[in-house]
Amino acid sequence: MGGSRWATVVVALATLVWTACERPASHQARTGFAARPELLEFGASALGRTKAMKLRLANQGRASYRVEGARSTLPNVSVPSFEPFTLSAGAEQEIEVRFTPDVEGDIQGQLEVLTDASGEAVAQVPVTGRGVKALVEVTETALDFGNVNLGLVEMREVTVRNPSDVESPLVLSVQGTDADQFSAGAGLPSVLAPHETRKVPVAFSPVRLGASEAALHITVCEGCEPAVVTLTGTGVASMLEVTPLRVDFGRVAVGATAEARITVRNQGTEPLSYKGAALLEDPSGVFRVVSAPVLSNDLLPPGAVVEVRVAFTPVASGKVKDGRVEVAVRKTDTTSPGPKVSLAGEGGASCVEVTPARLNFGQVAFGMTATREVTVHNHCRDEAAVTGLALTTKTGGYFTLAQPPASLPVAPGGTVKVGLTFSPRVGITGQSDGQLTVTTSYNGALATEGVQLVGEGRDFPPCVYALPATLDFGQVPVGSRVALGVTLRNTGTESCYLSALQLASGSDGAFQAEPVGNAVLAPGKKATLVVRFQPDEEGAFHGLAEGWVSHPTLGHPMVSLSGQGVRGCFSVQPTTVDFGISRLSCGARTREFMAYNDCPAAVKVSGLKLEQPGQEFAVTGPLPATLQPGARVKLTAKYTPAEEGDDAATVRFTLADGSVYNAGLLARAISKTEQTDRFFQEAEAKVDVLFVIDNSGSMMEEQQSLGENFSAFLSAATAAQVDYRIGVTTTGLDPSPGGWSECPGGALGGENGRLYPVDGSSPRIITPQTPNAASVFAFNTHVGVCHWNEQGLDAAWRALSDPLLYNLDDPRTPQPSDGNGGFLREDAKLAIIALSDEEDFSSQPVSFYETYFLALKGNDPAKVSFNAVVGPADLSTCTTASSSGNRYMELAQKLGGVVDSICTPNWAASLEKLSESAFGANRNFPLSQKPSDAGAITVRVEGTPAVGGWGYEARTNAVVFDRQRAPPPGALVEITYPLGCP
Repeated sequence: MGGSRWATVVVALATLVWTACERPASHQARTGFAARPELLEFGASALGRTKAMKLRLANQGRASYRVEGARSTLPNVSVPSFEPFTLSAGAEQEIEVRFTPDVEGDIQGQLEVLTDASGEAVAQVPVTGRGVKALVEVTETALDFGNVNLGLVEMREVTVRNPSDVESPLVLSVQGTDADQFSAGAGLPSVLAPHETRKVPVAFSPVRLGASEAALHITVCEGCEPAVVTLTGTGVASMLEVTPLRVDFGRVAVGATAEARITVRNQGTEPLSYKGAALLEDPSGVFRVVSAPVLSNDLLPPGAVVEVRVAFTPVASGKVKDGRVEVAVRKTDTTSPGPKVSLAGEGGASCVEVTPARLNFGQVAFGMTATREVTVHNHCRDEAAVTGLALTTKTGGYFTLAQPPASLPVAPGGTVKVGLTFSPRVGITGQSDGQLTVTTSYNGALATEGVQLVGEGRDFPPCVYALPATLDFGQVPVGSRVALGVTLRNTGTESCYLSALQLASGSDGAFQAEPVGNAVLAPGKKATLVVRFQPDEEGAFHGLAEGWVSHPTLGHPMVSLSGQGVRGCFSVQPTTVDFGISRLSCGARTREFMAYNDCPAAVKVSGLKLEQPGQEFAVTGPLPATLQPGARVKLTAKYTPAEEGDDAATVRFTLADGSVYNAGLLARAISKTEQTDRFFQEAEAKVDVLFVIDNSGSMMEEQQSLGENFSAFLSAATAAQVDYRIGVTTTGLDPSPGGWSECPGGALGGENGRLYPVDGSSPRIITPQTPNAASVFAFNTHVGVCHWNEQGLDAAWRALSDPLLYNLDDPRTPQPSDGNGGFLREDAKLAIIALSDEEDFSSQPVSFYETYFLALKGNDPAKVSFNAVVGPADLSTCTTASSSGNRYMELAQKLGGVVDSICTPNWAASLEKLSESAFGANRNFPLSQKPSDAGAITVRVEGTPAVGGWGYEARTNAVVFDRQRAPPPGALVEITYPLGCP
């Protein structure tokens, strides 16, 4: 019995072991293939250059799997060979994938990873990319400017390089919330020569307290994602704390007033000068300073706090333009600008906004419908809700909701769409009117807004139209995308109503299309539904496009869609050639695309056919032909727009075995042919003028002539009653080492940017209130002739930078009160005038000074001018000049100033020109786009055509008025011009 019992146990154990070893597949440990990223996006890449990305393969299962290799379905995407490897549970390993475009356009395909992972002999990773022209390399990725006092400018550099053998465009832009405080590359050429390396100057000029951040975008190739250099800096004002730095009143009912507090605290150990607060900007006329305390002796003691109250009273619904309030608080020995607080707000009944206020459905055929959407925006800080939707039809047809009127939550900062449908009442012509009432709830408060609804019923005759019955995408490589068009054209003699053109429900997911909304098609006009087909596996796919037109029996046209996903060695790239937007007046554009034979044997392309509903496209190239293994054949597509709207065509490649591959051609034509730019001429003028005078040994006569003709210089200022401040410095940075002459003024010719005279023996800043101003100017311009190293641009830069700019005393020198505080005003124009008979030998390239001076004035070229009275380019006309002032003249040309010869025989006339440049009304109006025909530009001033007195300057793309014909203060200037072509 005992032996029998043990035998039974052994059999049971054996059975258990066998069962464990032979578990069903459903109970076995599984592998888990995963790829990161799930979509390999190369983005835009330069033609002929290889861009590499890492693909991380991972095992998310419990059993190991083996990776044998990888291959691409695209001819210009490759995977360097690698040794097969095994991934255990939880393991990861990277492989490299390379993209080398050789033709412009988009590509889509798949990377196939050969594995023995569970159920995945071939794992697929989608791949996309775009081939583009040109290339620029950018070294830096971030610039930190650190702490910078308000009103000052800090400079940095970014290095860019063109590594190619061809010229490359260089396009710079600063973007982001604080973009107004940063600037880059003013005056630099817009192209990089082959293999050129260039330093791009970048400036940070804070106008607000606190941290600032923006991004310098550098276009590295046409259509590419730009290289982005992060820009950071912090605006500071000594030991001053101001909170908040931005007052957002939110949504305030129209006519009501909301108030907010700005707290100003002195956190230092010394008193600060305090003179209240003032509204600096209020474009919408809705902000005001309610109260700003008056302090004893205008001082804010250490540790003291004051509160400034500001108010917002909206006069209309909608967001207002931001305002700014300046708190007049600063160190007692400076004239630096005070901190500024931004003001923002919206007018309305609630922080939940409903747009548009008027919804027009247009003309709709009797018996048909049109659908539109109303958007509910939540501008509140927390979640809101749409709690009620009510429709009222006042006259005419029927307005209905496209969804149930249920409560709809709206996330903070989010939106909700409300669909509406208009159905005209049969037989009732003319306008139909209705009202949508939207009730919203936020924090327990209810608000109601109304949307006016308008539509018109019309009896359209039966629509006569042309529409293909089928649209065959042919064979498309798995993962690639082809875009073709379904075009419905009105071929009749009367207008036709189209209710919608869209992809029908139930179509395979490989087909995608954005619906075309209702429209009235005039005779001969068309509507195009762009359908994109992207198969994710091999096999046949089917779909249906449908439309609705005004016709009693043929009002629901349909188009069958078909396509086949394949894995083959013949391909066309890009599969969709997109011309983008073209103006009708710009004529034809061309794009290239390419056919590839990556098969081991020759492939015969027996047919090449272009199919299109019109005649806008044309294709040329050496096909049909037999393509040998590895062959690439380039074809050219040409687009000549004929009418507004979307255009689409199909290029069909038929192979000898009967298979068909397609490429799609897409474009959109617009008719806009002109642009109107509007400007307002300044109504009042404040100008700060800095003279930079050469104090070398050959300048005695010129200094004397300048001083004797001061009245000529002030001619324009006197006529226009300009509020001016005039200061003088020299081209000398270091004191003269001595010699045959010494310079007066207390600095021995080494003003180093300080206003002359440093010793205060004469008023250093001349204003309209200065007694005997002409005599003072004559004294201040006799700076002496003791120096031999002319550095005029550095002198101007130092005069207008820290520590001189706002300090009343230069902390680096023993002389008292030798700072330049009180000279530069934030709201004044800046005019710099350099006089020298020698070239400038300053330390920086000219672009550095242009960027800096512009940054001082918020990058507004109308607020800065640089003028040069220097040695001319032709020295035979000025034999007393030592050399040509080329750097001075270059900066004057870039900053719109006057250039004159230092050998001028008539100083009065020359100074009159400088006066008009410095004090005259703005004459330069830059255009927003390039005109196609400068001769067709028209100018109106206060609605009246300006005939003569102005011209177009191609170099700056600006309209420039003659000096005597500048628009008067406060005038509206409208400039209309034909648009150029890309």
